[in-house]
Amino acid sequence: MPFFKNQEGYNLYYEDINGDTKEKTEGTVILLHGFASSASFFKGQIKVLRKFYRIIAFDALGHGKSDHSKSLNLSKNLRHDIIRDLEDLLLYLGVTEKYGIIGHSLVGGMIAQLYCSKHPEEIKYLVLLNSGYIMIDNVIRNIFYNLLPYFIRMNFLEVVANSVEDILDKVIPYILTSIAESINGMKLSKDEILMLIEDQIFGMIAEIKEYDPSTIRCPTLIIGGRLDNFAPEQMSEELNKKIPNSQLEIIDMAGHFAPAQRQDEINRLIFEFINSL
Repeated sequence: MPFFKNQEGYNLYYEDINGDTKEKTEGTVILLHGFASSASFFKGQIKVLRKFYRIIAFDALGHGKSDHSKSLNLSKNLRHDIIRDLEDLLLYLGVTEKYGIIGHSLVGGMIAQLYCSKHPEEIKYLVLLNSGYIMIDNVIRNIFYNLLPYFIRMNFLEVVANSVEDILDKVIPYILTSIAESINGMKLSKDEILMLIEDQIFGMIAEIKEYDPSTIRCPTLIIGGRLDNFAPEQMSEELNKKIPNSQLEIIDMAGHFAPAQRQDEINRLIFEFINSL
């Protein structure tokens, strides 16, 4: 299996489909998966895109077949680290042509947006699947609501009415449970771990608040799902308003994993969009 080492020495799994083909393709497409996912999530898209395009995808640190971080860092798989690793991968593979980017979910889609803003001269087009403009209130109401046990939901509206600090007090026990394997054996006190978690969450929120998607100038296709609880259609609608050269498609009977649930419809929209450019 192909791997490349990132700047911290971790092995990251990648796929470069049609990268060494002697036949000329119709361009290059970068695939960026979401949190707790991997490049294999796009198998429904890869099977049709590979007939025409060079496809580059990789598993972010801590995901899929890539190495896992040896230290606790909730933001390690977000924003700057993934952007840096993607930049290094494209350099490693010798990519010099312009390319399109397809990003899924709040993480893969956000990384795609930030990358387009940072490298506008390299991007031909952008496709955002179940992503959207991240509104903090929506993130809290939809993601935390779906993660918390049912009995907590009885007081949910009271929870989200409080400050972010109060919300963290209520959800940190669940965060600690989910990262138990990562913090096992770390020589940190409970207070030090809690401070680390809070610092990283507030850092992510602060950066999201400062993000301006209107800097994206490439043609952009935004696809949302009518039944998406994690990135509701309103987030896609808001992003459509903010990106100047964008078009919006909302798919009925599709949830957050529309690329797998409704792959034929998603693939049709992607091909129609690319061919219209």
